Amino acid sequence: MQAAYQFFRPTVYKLIFTAEWVAYILLRATGGRLTSLHQLMVGLWPLLFFYCLGCVLVAWSHRADRVASGRGLALLVVVMVALDQVSKTVISVFVPPNATLLLVKGWLHLANVTGSWLTPVWFKPVLILAAILVLPLSVIGYRYYVSSKRRSLWADLAFMGIFVGYVTRLCDVSLRGYTLDFIQIPGLVTVDFGDLFLSLGVCVLIEVLDNPDISLRWDGWRAEAESIRRLITDFTVFAAGELRSCWIVARERFKSLLSLNFAP
Repeated sequence: MQAAYQFFRPTVYKLIFTAEWVAYILLRATGGRLTSLHQLMVGLWPLLFFYCLGCVLVAWSHRADRVASGRGLALLVVVMVALDQVSKTVISVFVPPNATLLLVKGWLHLANVTGSWLTPVWFKPVLILAAILVLPLSVIGYRYYVSSKRRSLWADLAFMGIFVGYVTRLCDVSLRGYTLDFIQIPGLVTVDFGDLFLSLGVCVLIEVLDNPDISLRWDGWRAEAESIRRLITDFTVFAAGELRSCWIVARERFKSLLSLNFAP
């Protein structure tokens, strides 16, 4: 009983996982788009999902300081992207466009809904450019943090969520030209796994709160400006070193391939 209480006991970290959905529901309510008690109840049940997710991850963080090793983390990223893309392929085959499949009638449906925010032609290159910028920056930023600050479960989760979320968007716009949303909460929202993975980005906030080496104390404009300058300088030097190492590895592999192809 005590273990169950500790697992479900409300804490700041657990409640952080519900903040995004609470904000969304409040926006819907203030916009007059929650028009019935049933719709309100439907809008509230995902809070239980996100809170339980927070409980699981907080309990996990007490037992482990990493999601997986380097190769294991890369494999998980591949699995998460594959889960999103394979699910969309299956949905597009078995569920007609704009149709729904009732899992729990009125509460949770599977759907085949085209994401309208990708419709404008001009948005496709913008999204591709954003992904090209975010993906390498997220990798370098993650490697910089774990090498200069600390390794932690929260840092791993934040990196995985942001990286996988943008990769799935890039796959959508490159392969389909649109995003296919299929997890539907009737009358409220239809999302995909990429959206759920991106929600793990809140782990950045938890990592900031959890790391004792990160101070949130305000030390004045001059001290804060100097701290930001040092951070930018250190990150730039680290990024240059990472890019140089990648270039050397790529060059050596290219040379080895050439030597194999032109060997007598």
